[in-house]
Amino acid sequence: MEFIEQFLEMMIAERGVAKNSIISYKCDLMDFRAFLIHEKLAELSITTKNIRDFIEYLSVNKLKARSINRKLSTIKGYYEFLISEDYIDNNPVLMIDLPKYQNTLPNVLSIDEIRILLDSSNDDKSPRGLRLKSMIHLLYASGLRVSELVSIKLSSVLVNSMSDDVKKVFTISGKGSKERLVVINEQAKLSLNEYLKVRNIFTNEQYPKTNLYLFPSSSNFGYMTRQNFAILLKQLAIKANLDPDNVSPHILRHSFASHLLENGADLRVIQELLGHADISTTQIYTHIQTKHLRDTLTNHPLNKNTKKMYEL
Repeated sequence: MEFIEQFLEMMIAERGVAKNSIISYKCDLMDFRAFLIHEKLAELSITTKNIRDFIEYLSVNKLKARSINRKLSTIKGYYEFLISEDYIDNNPVLMIDLPKYQNTLPNVLSIDEIRILLDSSNDDKSPRGLRLKSMIHLLYASGLRVSELVSIKLSSVLVNSMSDDVKKVFTISGKGSKERLVVINEQAKLSLNEYLKVRNIFTNEQYPKTNLYLFPSSSNFGYMTRQNFAILLKQLAIKANLDPDNVSPHILRHSFASHLLENGADLRVIQELLGHADISTTQIYTHIQTKHLRDTLTNHPLNKNTKKMYEL
């Protein structure tokens, strides 16, 4: 455990890795540690063959290729750290060919489905309804991660401390504690301003932290949990006669990016707005557009007529 804790401390202190990522890294390394103990192997002297045996062990236990790749990426980084600290002099993961997997395209809502969802959010004029409406508008207007959305500080979005007016451009601290600009449209701004008039209903004097956040809650965090927002979103989807399985915070984020690209936005701009560290992550949305074009061409009248012609 000593080396693993050192590695995790380094990832937090030097690279600013988010808490959720640290939990994932620790889980991956503890699984690897359990395998080493079972095989009676010392972590400072393992070989590439031992890593291949670990991959086989994970495959036998029905772990998907994507999850295996993630674990190997964590282990590779771990051994790079051990090399940098002079505990070992080679990385046993470097010569490993990662398992192949098909990169599935993220689901997105159509623009019409987004309109239906947004229109449905207008129906509930209660404080809870205004809060949900503002969160949906903000999420779709900005492409925020759900963890970023629920934890936004009130001070980040207000024009000034004495105002109840929301800025159209503000800064958030995203994944890995990296700051980036968020730009919202007029409709999202209006929805947030409307919600701010009832926000104090959700604050609690017994929980001072609730005063800090845009979407306060009596949860341990002081703000609405991701799970609660996801449930509220699915409930609204049902009311709007949309498939709740196709409506989630992450799908709204994907829809934001896909619709921007569909309307001519530059991929680099979308990368910045989403907070992706690598452009390759953002490029998945080009595949969505390619699939959309392919489906459109498949349904082209000429194609249908040609098919009928050959069926005669």
